[in-house]
Amino acid sequence: MARFDNHRILITGAGAGIGALMAEEFAKQGAEVIVTARRISAARKVAERIKATGGKAHPYVLDVSKIASIAKFRDKLHEEVGPITGLINNAGVVFGGEFEQVSLEQHLNTFRINTEGLMATSHAFIEDLIQAKEGYLVNIASASAFVGLPYGSTYAASKWAVVGFSESIRLELDVRKIKHVHVTTVCPSYISTGMFDGVKPPMFTPMLTPGKVVNSIIKGMQKKDSFVIEPPIAKSTELLKAVLPQGVWDEVALRMGVSTSMYSWKGKK
Repeated sequence: MARFDNHRILITGAGAGIGALMAEEFAKQGAEVIVTARRISAARKVAERIKATGGKAHPYVLDVSKIASIAKFRDKLHEEVGPITGLINNAGVVFGGEFEQVSLEQHLNTFRINTEGLMATSHAFIEDLIQAKEGYLVNIASASAFVGLPYGSTYAASKWAVVGFSESIRLELDVRKIKHVHVTTVCPSYISTGMFDGVKPPMFTPMLTPGKVVNSIIKGMQKKDSFVIEPPIAKSTELLKAVLPQGVWDEVALRMGVSTSMYSWKGKK
């Protein structure tokens, strides 16, 4: 499959987890990587690992919850490095617990980062992708974007919004006949990065390894897939919800452990 030579790819939330691993993998594929994180020390560590193996990387601070700073960051990046050809909206946060026991600020912060920050970063850089010979917009959503998620209601809702946003942008670019910008929405189940410590994955959906998810994302981009869903069984969720009566689906979700999977979440608070 095609490599990413001559591409400059920006990854949000790249200081750890799948963001850091994606940065390293894209560098191996020939891309110049913009490693962003809330802390410059985290971004630098990832960039240094990439450079140590002969790759190209630039570390930057970017906190997508600070919406007003994103356009300023774009201008700085353009001046110091140049426009990008790929944007991976990976930054995200999750808080679990009974709805009223999670603070309102945590609920709002979930949307601020997972949804508003993602849209603001896309808005700031979409023109770069349109002007590129070939552009990639990758939005990290979740398998919870297809179902209700008790004890993680705001997280699921924020990811539902990401799916709707991604699909709308993909279709809009198609209507505008901008065929060279490829939009991919990534919907993984629980990943063993620490964000979901304590969860009990639903039946038939084992905890995903970061490497598995990153490989699927890169292959999906290379094939220009609209969706990357892991594990594959998660693809059946929408169909089951569509054909089963509500009460039957609710019982299936309960028995499979979907509705209780976040009950014992500990995560990174």
